[in-house]
Amino acid sequence: QAFLLESQGTAMGQCCGNSRKSGLPSNDTASIFKAYDANENGQLETSELAFFLRDAFPGTELSNEQLDELLREFDTDKSGTIGLNELHAFLRFYDPSSKTIRRKTALVVIDVQNDFISGTLAVQTSEEIVAIINNMRDQFDCVVISYDWHPHEHCSFVESANDGKVELKEKESVGTLKAFTQVTLLGDADRAEHPQMLYPRHAVQNTWGGECHKDLVVKPEDMSVYKGKKANIDSYSAFFDNCKANDTGLTKQLEDAGVTDVYCCGLVFDICVKSSALHGAEMGFRVSVIEDACKPLSESEVLPTKKVLNEAGVRVLSSAQATEEVKQLAAAGNIALGDFIHQVANHKHAAILHRAESLSSHCPAP
Repeated sequence: QAFLLESQGTAMGQCCGNSRKSGLPSNDTASIFKAYDANENGQLETSELAFFLRDAFPGTELSNEQLDELLREFDTDKSGTIGLNELHAFLRFYDPSSKTIRRKTALVVIDVQNDFISGTLAVQTSEEIVAIINNMRDQFDCVVISYDWHPHEHCSFVESANDGKVELKEKESVGTLKAFTQVTLLGDADRAEHPQMLYPRHAVQNTWGGECHKDLVVKPEDMSVYKGKKANIDSYSAFFDNCKANDTGLTKQLEDAGVTDVYCCGLVFDICVKSSALHGAEMGFRVSVIEDACKPLSESEVLPTKKVLNEAGVRVLSSAQATEEVKQLAAAGNIALGDFIHQVANHKHAAILHRAESLSSHCPAP
């Protein structure tokens, strides 16, 4: 589907001093960006963004206050300008034919794998979520299955650390480390020095522990993402690794599918689900977490996790609430621009909150 940025009122050509093309393809964000970058400095200032938005929504009167709010919320690095990546996030949702934001839902099923249910890192009663996920999955436009997918020697494995296979700052402790001990991974060419919680070996690639639970419905048309594949860096989030040095590819898969609304569920609520939800919000999706389709590693971290999600504008819903909402979204189809602005604003603190998160939730309660 093309973005038909047709002249209405002040033309983009008047803004840029260039004639613009109509019918640009939706994946040609760079061409759209270049056309509006009047001073060719690689950024869109407030005035340039205003021309773009007024052309993009020719039938919608945007106040100066709304334009200022859009600039603030799309400007993720707070530089006072909009970069290509931030415009890309906006164009992901833009439907020029109806002057609204297209809606499409995705259920992201996180790490519902054997090792987290009955294996080396088992979470009590976690098998209960399988039926809940199965019962609601077909209500969503698409489903993503996320796998923790580690090599046999991995920086998060206490066994690897004790065997000297992981470069640690705490060299004197190698050989005596216990599971759920926090260590410091030395920096390498791929990522900086950073803290890491050690776990029992789990979700190893091509093993029973890495497979989805036998009763979880997985269909051929489901999307999939594999995280934690590199030996030197862990990945709680289904979007990025823990240092945000590597992208799992989930953002692009969701973008290519036209997804606007992401619903996260799975294992575990206070680590991988939380991290995925915060990254999804940071990447510009409207994100919710389905609580009864999750289980936490530590019950004591449930309320703190909900607090962080709430502060990031991520809603925590029940499966009944989520499925009813998805039905309503399917019936409604699109969302008005004003509502979109409000929902983007709700996620404005996601990146800051994620960076500030401690590792206190990454071990089970004694």
